[in-house]
Amino acid sequence: MKRFIVFEGIDASGKETQAKLLSSFFKKKGFEVLLTHEPIYDEPIGKVIKSNLEKKISLASETIAMLYAADRHEHYLKVKKALNEDKIVISDRYKYSNMAYQGANGVDPKWIEEIEKYSLDPDMVFYIRVRPESAMKRREEKDLYEENIEFQKKVFEIYERLSKKYKFITIDGEKSIEEIHKNILKYLE
Repeated sequence: MKRFIVFEGIDASGKETQAKLLSSFFKKKGFEVLLTHEPIYDEPIGKVIKSNLEKKISLASETIAMLYAADRHEHYLKVKKALNEDKIVISDRYKYSNMAYQGANGVDPKWIEEIEKYSLDPDMVFYIRVRPESAMKRREEKDLYEENIEFQKKVFEIYERLSKKYKFITIDGEKSIEEIHKNILKYLE
């Protein structure tokens, strides 16, 4: 059984919504689930990341990439514990977000892959594919990355390449929430 499931995609693609729906689905079936996300904003490293996203501080893209990798290591410890307890782990974002976002910021993709190579590979990655133009309409308040359509287009293009390289399961995120959830469940059968 697939026990470590990740949702990826650009900002406002519906990852969080689908992660919550899947978590509820598994809980109703009697499974124990850890529903989680990255970065972990209430932890020390996540607080620095959030300050950068909120434009309270400004850090070099490589520094941000390393902070996300460090945050992921802390996250991984929680994931590993949950997996050892036979829980299903569902994560909204994982290492591929670092590759997409910091890659769009100009960080060498090989360098990002190098700092991410020790991260556990998930059993399954759902890529919720939404065009940047659609995603931009979904959110009123936007952070550093969400407010720039050209940046989101770069992130989208990188996700398109990552989805092929890492064999993500691509889900059409332009459909209704219910249709997307049904498509995800089909892959889990």
